[in-house]
Amino acid sequence: MSSITDQPISSNQDDLLKVEKYSEALSKFISKSNTPITIGLQGEWGTGKTSLMSLLLEEFSRADREIKIATSWVNTWEYSMFKGAHETTPGVLRGMLEKLKDSCSERGVWTLKDDAKSKFKKAGKFLSGLANQVIANQTGVDIKTASEDISSNSQNIAEIAEIKDLIKGLIEELVMDSKNPVEKIVFFVDDLDRIPPSDAVEVLESLKNIFDIPHCVFILAIDYDVVVKGLESKFGPKTEQNEREFRSFFDKIIQVPFSMPVGTYDIENFLVEKLKSLNVEIKEEEKELFAKAVKFTIGYNPRSLKRYLNSFSLINDIRDIENADDDQQHSGDDFMLFSLLGIQISFPNIFRLLTQNPDFTKWDKGFANKFSIEWSEIVEKLEKFGENQLIDEEWEKVAWGSCQKDPYLKAKSFSVLELLNLLREKYKDSLVEEVEAAMAFASITSVDDDVESKQAVQKVGNKTIFNGLETKLEQLKNEGFPKDAINNYNALWSVLESKENEIEKYRISFAKTGTSFNDESRAGRGNKQLIYCTNPSKKALGMKIWVKKNTGKVKQLHQRIILDYGLEDGENIFISKQKDLILEYNLATKLGNKYQELISEIVEEITN
Repeated sequence: MSSITDQPISSNQDDLLKVEKYSEALSKFISKSNTPITIGLQGEWGTGKTSLMSLLLEEFSRADREIKIATSWVNTWEYSMFKGAHETTPGVLRGMLEKLKDSCSERGVWTLKDDAKSKFKKAGKFLSGLANQVIANQTGVDIKTASEDISSNSQNIAEIAEIKDLIKGLIEELVMDSKNPVEKIVFFVDDLDRIPPSDAVEVLESLKNIFDIPHCVFILAIDYDVVVKGLESKFGPKTEQNEREFRSFFDKIIQVPFSMPVGTYDIENFLVEKLKSLNVEIKEEEKELFAKAVKFTIGYNPRSLKRYLNSFSLINDIRDIENADDDQQHSGDDFMLFSLLGIQISFPNIFRLLTQNPDFTKWDKGFANKFSIEWSEIVEKLEKFGENQLIDEEWEKVAWGSCQKDPYLKAKSFSVLELLNLLREKYKDSLVEEVEAAMAFASITSVDDDVESKQAVQKVGNKTIFNGLETKLEQLKNEGFPKDAINNYNALWSVLESKENEIEKYRISFAKTGTSFNDESRAGRGNKQLIYCTNPSKKALGMKIWVKKNTGKVKQLHQRIILDYGLEDGENIFISKQKDLILEYNLATKLGNKYQELISEIVEEITN
């Protein structure tokens, strides 16, 4: 599988977020509650409202239990497509009755007599024609106003009262019929936040005034913010002065509000299983790190997380193609790429700054002013926080200041600081190299129209090739690499260049950010590369080296190096999921003078 569909779950076996306990508690509450009652599942778009309702529906529809609860499910947006606002509400109300009949018939509990069936048809006919009546010529299907305006709408009042009595009678007959065990009707009304807010409010009012009848439970997927927007035409924009009016309306409709518990979702389990389905394996010790990257960037909205993972999957596919290239460039560590992708999605302003200077620990006052981040304003605002270890360094103040103009980013500014500090701690001396390697790939799925950010995308596939080792060493010197780092690089590539000159089948490709040693006698794309390494780290002084599986000597080299140099498999030396041997930058620091001995041992093993 290469992508994750944005479909709600329909069964407990798909419950990776572990919300079953909430559906179980709600089902017990509904089973015991008095009626009529309305439960509002609140949460922004994509927080799992439909999935939770699906789990409730599954619980009420279990084949091994007596059918005491009949159900009806409507997706409100299906009744609003290509229709005017005044047609939506009647369509939803009619749909609720039709879906109830369909559900009961399917489960064998639709036992109404012939006269009741005629009432059902009459109710459906009335609701079908409601949009064409006088009520729809007002400001919507305002049942309450219509019923109050007796002098001008007496005929419609009679019809509304009649239809309410009809529906009440139908429900009563269904529940009281001795030929079936039904005791309650649960109406699921989904996707109210996908229709225009004014339509959503209209549906809510009509439900309250027509379907507010015994034996009925209503479960509504609705976000309070949608209700607020829908009521602005009536109350004006929400302020501290009129907030009570908005809240009173919501409380009148919803007797039991239930906020989606996104903060308690088992994100680590969801993340690991979804990545596994995308053929991305996370090491046990890194599961918590990936979960933190999600927490600090997009948060716990399941729909946003699916988009995040799909973007990561696409980028991984591109990286795999790049890695199959015999002149591959280092495409970045998985966690670094995952983190930068999260920053690109959630903090585009921070991502722009990274495209200009990947070494974020060097961001300073001058850098801030260059990008219109007023330093004096930052200092003044930060004085209110007092001492805080997340904003005590100059680069942290720049990052924090860049988030202050956007209310959303302002609220999450400390989250991105947490993530940047996590990256600094994890990668230490190789931080800059890993950021640079991952940046171009993290830009691929960006929707940012900033020109400077787009330039990062253009780096992928555009390789600068140097003519020989001497030219490459000059590049490193001009870019300020320390003498010891250049010597370590030279220790590897001077020997390999000699082999290239001696043996015709060997070829070296010196590129701007890395170098590869290839065997041209091998056939097939991706089969020629034997060694690849990045430029050395300016801090750790070593290179990140790939001994490719094409050498056929990965396992023996891995074992021998660990034994000869007293190393442990894991952080600095390991075999990757692509079966390549990886030696990290920090081995130069760990081994000191023995680092060049290690390099010689690798070259000798591979070329002999």
